Amino acid sequence: MNERDIGEQWGRLCDEHEAARDAYFLAFCAVNQKFVAIGDNRPRVNPTEGELSDFQKTWQAWQEVKRRMDDFVKSHAESRGQRFAWPAELGR
Repeated sequence: MNERDIGEQWGRLCDEHEAARDAYFLAFCAVNQKFVAIGDNRPRVNPTEGELSDFQKTWQAWQEVKRRMDDFVKSHAESRGQRFAWPAELGR
């Protein structure tokens, strides 16, 4: 794999990360709003099974993209002494 291919693959992973993160935060907002309502003593406003399922699925999808990014860095960047842009929420 040449440098251009590596860069393109990293760019796709970054795009996937952004999309997965955004989907997770949308699902989180839907669930969080319901939990905030409970804290405000509003009538029983619990998240639906679908909202909780979406929340869990989007979290798992985001974690999977982060795992693949970590594998990518380990296989392509660290072995060559290179550094790629790394999303801040990954903590690198």
